[in-house]
Amino acid sequence: MFEFFIALKYLMPGKKRFAASLISLMSIGVISLVVWLVLVFLSVINGIEENWINKLTSLNAPLRITPTDHYYSSYYYLSDSISMISDYNTKNIREKQNTEGNSNPYKYDTDMEIPQSWAKPHLNKKGELVDPVKIAFGILSKHQDIAYEDYELSASIMKIAIQRENKNLSFLTQMIYLAAICEKNPHIKHLLLPPSNEDINNFNKNLSQIDKEKLHSALPTSLSVTLENNIEPVFLPKSLKDSGICVGDRGYLSYNKNSSFTHQEQHISIYVAGFYDPGLLPIGNKCVLVNPNVTQMINKAAAVFSPDGTPMNGIYVWMKDPFKAKKWKSSLEQEFINNDIAQYWKITDFSEYEFAKDLLQQFQSDKMLFSLIAIIILIVACSSIISMLILLVNDKKREIAAMQAMGASKKNIAIIFGICGVTTGLISSIIGILAALFTLNHLDVLVDMLSAIQGHAAFNVMFFGNHLPNTLSIKALLLILIATPIISLIAGIIPAIKATKLSPSNILRSE
Repeated sequence: MFEFFIALKYLMPGKKRFAASLISLMSIGVISLVVWLVLVFLSVINGIEENWINKLTSLNAPLRITPTDHYYSSYYYLSDSISMISDYNTKNIREKQNTEGNSNPYKYDTDMEIPQSWAKPHLNKKGELVDPVKIAFGILSKHQDIAYEDYELSASIMKIAIQRENKNLSFLTQMIYLAAICEKNPHIKHLLLPPSNEDINNFNKNLSQIDKEKLHSALPTSLSVTLENNIEPVFLPKSLKDSGICVGDRGYLSYNKNSSFTHQEQHISIYVAGFYDPGLLPIGNKCVLVNPNVTQMINKAAAVFSPDGTPMNGIYVWMKDPFKAKKWKSSLEQEFINNDIAQYWKITDFSEYEFAKDLLQQFQSDKMLFSLIAIIILIVACSSIISMLILLVNDKKREIAAMQAMGASKKNIAIIFGICGVTTGLISSIIGILAALFTLNHLDVLVDMLSAIQGHAAFNVMFFGNHLPNTLSIKALLLILIATPIISLIAGIIPAIKATKLSPSNILRSE
């Protein structure tokens, strides 16, 4: 070890030639440039992925618990359809959860006979009917670090009257999807857009500006009767603002109620209470947030099916970190098994959602491809270390021979040039990291420059938001801090091997 330090001290102070110095600086510059580019690129990509996932899970939740076919074919669910207490209608999850007393609504002395094709009642050890809904909510209530609530989806035709000062009365008619507002959603306040001064003014002036006679003659009688009372508030996607709709505008939801012989059109009076950001929902521009009683009323009238395969009724579960959804899924699945209700529920994390699965898989594939390309570019950049160290070996032949004559081992000589390669990689990494931090802190300036050059926004606000993510990715930083020194060390091995094969006697004789 002592010989190694003597050799290092003897080799380093020597006067370098201009070519070796120039290539050394070029190597550091090239590697620093690549490190800067990789860190900025991967940090922005990782930030965009996190933003997308946060938008995706804000309204839909990172975890979704939905009834299985076993649930809908069970005695527990079907018994309401033949029970007078339940008005001969099946119940959704919220109604089941709010049921007081005995979970079995069926009365043998007053209700019709149970069909033989039905599954037998699932009883516990006490002989009571197992209630999978209340048990599931009981399990969720034990965890203080999550938020949960049942959800329900539906569909309808929406018609909203639009009239402004000095303008004729017009209507917006559109087929829309309805989602019950989840009040326990921790992100709901951020999803709802704050009302602007224009919204407040429109809300206060709307009633005085609407020609009520024309409005009453154009809208159904049922709506005209309830125009001033029992009007349901709705929150529209922000894209509908461009259609001229303002806060306070009124209209109705239309749906069909099936009877034994005919279909009857029904209407629910509504007014626009505000707008919200639908995030990355594929049907976001057509999804309206309503009170749970609205979706319940429509779904009881007629069967409605989701356009993208999303279950119409279930339970949403939110946690602070959506990336821990898979861990929560495994934990809850085990608890459901232990409580004998696993057959009634399917637990799905956001990466398995029907409308997001393909998008997230493609995003992961692209990110993996970009990471591989980054590593390949880093390898090519670090290859310049080989040229630099070979020149250094040729420049220091005499010193190497002198050290070997003084007793320095080949191992010590190899370690010296290996350290040179690693040091070059570390210095380049530090310079690249500092440059990346500076660039990320001023990323908006760079984006504005790109937008000015192109003559339009460089990044679509709908997909990337108003600002690109500018936080340094820890994963990208670890990749650089681990990969760069290792690749630099490997690049330094080739010159190191060459240095150990030099013959001291031949070199000193030639000198």
